[in-house]
Amino acid sequence: MTTETNETELALELLRTAFPGRSDRQLMPLGMVYCGTRWGRDFRFHEVPLVNGQPLLACNNEEEAGIYFAWLAEHLGELNAEPNEKQSQLCMLVKKMRPTDAALLLGMHAAFYLRETESMELHIQEGHSFEQYFKEVETLATAEELAEIDKKKERHRYEQVEEELMEWLELAPTVGHVDAAWRAPLAVVIQKAEKEQRVELLNVFYGAFFRYLEEEEENDQQKE
Repeated sequence: MTTETNETELALELLRTAFPGRSDRQLMPLGMVYCGTRWGRDFRFHEVPLVNGQPLLACNNEEEAGIYFAWLAEHLGELNAEPNEKQSQLCMLVKKMRPTDAALLLGMHAAFYLRETESMELHIQEGHSFEQYFKEVETLATAEELAEIDKKKERHRYEQVEEELMEWLELAPTVGHVDAAWRAPLAVVIQKAEKEQRVELLNVFYGAFFRYLEEEEENDQQKE
């Protein structure tokens, strides 16, 4: 067995316990995310609602979150979003999943993607080349961590994140909602569900995002 196969099987074992009653085929997309499969962001669908004549660019309290979720559930239910190349496979995967599982997967993936690319974004914002970024990676990583890094894939991810950052700065630099980068697959999930379930699915997405983001931050702190 390869290392990748072992990691996938371990992830499936954990997921079978966490999601009883699902087949391995239903669990496979979640296993892919646990094992490192990532899809890029898309900021083309970045609309926000107006509240008292002002765009709601972020939610600072429960009242604003309630307004935003109600608007977003309706907006995504009607959104005709053709996914970009980076998210086309992701959209096909979530279309086959249970809506609740799909919303959880998207939130989990968004958290992992943010944590794995935030260092890249900082370097890009400073105008650093990939080589400058990777030199820091080599300096900070342990020998074991460095052995697992594929420099070619890391370079591709760096270039992809640079493109995404430029797209965000061009289209939606003031929009602070996490879902703005994942609306094409979220629309697929929302449109599969009954209207009365849609706000709850958004709660699942955001709940998973913040839970896994916190877990990733705790894991990083334990490594220091």
